[in-house]
Amino acid sequence: MIRTAPSLPAQATQVGLAVDVAAFAMHGGELQVLLVERGELPHARDWALPGGFVQPGEELHEAALRELRTETSVDLEPRHLEQFYTFGELGRDPRGRVVSVAHLAVLPHGTVRVTAGGHTVGAAWQRAHHLPRLAFDHRAILDRALGRLQLRLEYANLALDFLPDTFTLPELQTVHEAILNRKLDKRNFRKRLLAQGTLVPSGERRSGVGRPAQLYRRAKNVRSAAL
Repeated sequence: MIRTAPSLPAQATQVGLAVDVAAFAMHGGELQVLLVERGELPHARDWALPGGFVQPGEELHEAALRELRTETSVDLEPRHLEQFYTFGELGRDPRGRVVSVAHLAVLPHGTVRVTAGGHTVGAAWQRAHHLPRLAFDHRAILDRALGRLQLRLEYANLALDFLPDTFTLPELQTVHEAILNRKLDKRNFRKRLLAQGTLVPSGERRSGVGRPAQLYRRAKNVRSAAL
């Protein structure tokens, strides 16, 4: 006998569904995260992650990209986008019960111009390891996002998504150090990375001070870290 699932009780709590986006990029050899300055209550004038409520009929990743575009004017496809945690603690939003699906994004290498939009009055890249005061529980979201980045350095190729198609080993090491927030031994780093088989020489060199640097690229059998 097939039993009908029980309906929700009349007094069921109304829950708002939202997305928040922790968007990272490398700028000047430093890991930075994209933040917006809120223009309305609650937390007016506080910095926050781009985000907002999911619209009816909208997929979560679509909502994440829409909020990123609306609040920061970043209208491009991230190199990497993934859901990494759901935040639903009671009291996280004074407006009511709100559950947020947090997304981690990696934006293309180089400077990505941002402009405030929607209900924000500012948008800017901020140093990921030296954050200002953040609205709601966004500091906890960013702390977990940084932990996710560090974890995926160990079992995925996420660092490569921060770089252009060809890069030097020092540039790759800089990405690792920026995410881990600590220095790495140059010899051990190169030995471990080259032994993994994820990189191949591009056949090109970059001129600069001293000897031209060998350029590498992602091996053809190595996919992006995107899920």
